[in-house]
Amino acid sequence: MRVIDYIREAGEFLSTGKRLLSASQMLETFLFPPASQWNILQKLSGGEKRRLHLLRILMAAPNVLLFDEPGNDLDIETLSILEDYLDDFPGAVIAVSHDRYFLDRIANKIISFEGEGRLEEYPGNYSDYLIQSTPKPLTTNKYTKPTEDKTNASHEVVKPKVLKFSFKEQKEFEEIDNEIAAVEEKLDAINKRIEQAASDYQLLQELADARQELELFLEQLLERWMYLNELAEKIEKQR
Repeated sequence: MRVIDYIREAGEFLSTGKRLLSASQMLETFLFPPASQWNILQKLSGGEKRRLHLLRILMAAPNVLLFDEPGNDLDIETLSILEDYLDDFPGAVIAVSHDRYFLDRIANKIISFEGEGRLEEYPGNYSDYLIQSTPKPLTTNKYTKPTEDKTNASHEVVKPKVLKFSFKEQKEFEEIDNEIAAVEEKLDAINKRIEQAASDYQLLQELADARQELELFLEQLLERWMYLNELAEKIEKQR
C-alpha cells in the first residue's frame, strides 16, 4: 500500500477549524512532500511510520485525543507540527507528559497528583502550575527573625517563557509574503475575466464564487501575516 492510499482510508479531507485540507495537503503538513506520497509503506523509516500513523488518526477526525508521553515517540519536528495542529483542534486533548515545554505549548489546565490519592486542578500551562503550586513563605511577626527554609532551597527557579517560532511557524513566516502575492495575482486575474464575461451569467456566477472564496482566503492569510510579524518582533526584542 502507498502512503497516500493509507491516509485516504481514514479520510479524504480534514477540517482544521480554519480551512478544509485534503489528505495530500495534510501529508505535506506532516513532512511528506508530493513525491514521497506514492512511496510504499514498507520502505518508510521508523520515524516516518510513526508520523504517518499519527496523521491517520487525525484524519479520522476524532473529537478527543489522548497522548501518553508523545515526546518519547515523536521527533522534534513532528512534535512541533502536532503542537501547531492542536492550536485549532476543536475537541478535547488529554496528555500525560514529563515534557514541560510540550505542556507549556498545549495545556490550558494542569491536573496534578498531590499524593494520597488527591488531585488538584490548576488553570494555565505548566509554568503557571509551577507558580501556583510553589509553597508560599509563612508570615512572621516583626520580633521574630525568619529562619531559612532549606527545604525549598532546591526548588526549580521558574524562568520567563522564551518566545520562539515553531517549525511550522518559521516556514510560514518565510513563505507567507509570496503566498499572499500569489492570491492577489489570482484575484486580479479573476477580476479581469469578470470584466470580459459581462454577458455570460453562468460564468459570472462561477467567477464571483471563486473571487469570494479567494477574498476570504486572503483575509485569513493577512490575519496570519499580522500574527507572525508581531511574534517575530517580540522574539527579536528578547535578544
